[in-house]
Amino acid sequence: MLITLLRWGTPESPRWLLRQGRFAEAHAIVHRYFGPHVLLGDEVATATHKHIKTLFSSRYWRRTAFNSVFFVCLVIPWFVIYTWLPTIAQTIGLEDALTASLMLNALLIVGALLGLVLTHLLAHRRFLLGSFLLLTATLVVMACLPSGSSLTLLLFVLFSTTISAVSNLVGILPAESFPTDIRSLGVGFATAMSRLGAAVSTGLLPWVLAQWGMQATLLLLAAVLLVGFVVTWLWAPETKALPLVAAGNVGGANEHSVSV
Repeated sequence: MLITLLRWGTPESPRWLLRQGRFAEAHAIVHRYFGPHVLLGDEVATATHKHIKTLFSSRYWRRTAFNSVFFVCLVIPWFVIYTWLPTIAQTIGLEDALTASLMLNALLIVGALLGLVLTHLLAHRRFLLGSFLLLTATLVVMACLPSGSSLTLLLFVLFSTTISAVSNLVGILPAESFPTDIRSLGVGFATAMSRLGAAVSTGLLPWVLAQWGMQATLLLLAAVLLVGFVVTWLWAPETKALPLVAAGNVGGANEHSVSV
């Protein structure tokens, strides 16, 4: 209810208004919230069918696959580890679940703030690729260490901070990957896939832990993160410093370039 009240009065998307031909309203919103010095470039309308099938057309399926898979591959380790934190904490040698939870919450705040800085400084594609590699390596090393190792705690700190930092991109990349006509479809589909993946993986965790143990569980989560790295390498566009229209333009020149 509080969030609903805080969101009351949120202005409509200026680009959506442009697509509806409501130019005066769009420019009035930009003028009010960003100032008279900011001009909203008129987006050229394209013939796009507003149907979910469009996401899987030859033009957009790579963007759809990338955003869905990278979102899922980040969310699965996040939900699995933090939903079952007390059990996992004891398994890796953190006996006090309350202390582990408090430490985790502090790390997530630090990671989120660090992520804001890194998102501004680094190319989004490079930030995501590097984070996937670091997270994968962290879980692999954790799986190979004996229970209770002091290094395990340091790696858990690194993992928690990194995954919190890179999670800033889940609110940026999907929105930048699609044109205005299907942006809500693309973002909604990627988010739905992430929630489905989180629900299934969280439900399966107790069985995996009971059957295979913590080492195998961490290695499976590392494999999920590695899949995210591969998909990002193959299909992620570089959208940093691009206007929203250009970022959503599929097939643009050098769209996979990595720059800072």
